[in-house]
Amino acid sequence: MTSAVVTPSAPAVVSPDAVAALRTAVLILSRRMRYQPLADELSASEAAVLGRIGREGPQTPGALARAEHVQPPSMTRILERLEGRGLLRRDPRPGDRRQVLISRTPAAEDLVARTREVRTRWLTDLLSTLSPDDIDTVERAAPILAALAECPDTAAPPRPMDRC
Repeated sequence: MTSAVVTPSAPAVVSPDAVAALRTAVLILSRRMRYQPLADELSASEAAVLGRIGREGPQTPGALARAEHVQPPSMTRILERLEGRGLLRRDPRPGDRRQVLISRTPAAEDLVARTREVRTRWLTDLLSTLSPDDIDTVERAAPILAALAECPDTAAPPRPMDRC
């Protein structure tokens, strides 16, 4: 499914009520999905680090701290917990062996796959309760919400759907 993006000449006005409703819905839906039962629970920070490494590849601890907006000592603790559980490994960085790159282990890949399966099943079951028109609306909204999720965290609002 593809979505055409129309860039308006002037920013669209979104009602405060619509923004509040979307914010509330996204928070509650996210929380409910996050609490689907899993055998190997991770903290939100641990899951975010595993997810980032999975999406972006191996990274230095410093790069992870900056990307996750945490102080280096906090990232060190997160990495130690994940490494202690066998979910991360440290490898010398090519070209600068004084630094390390953090990668996911096969155990982390398995955990992420099981987590994704449980949460996808839960969301699929929930979506199956919707009408066909509502399902179509959700399918059309999904790429737009995904684009918003990828916008950088900045004080300046993104320009109209130029993919931030």
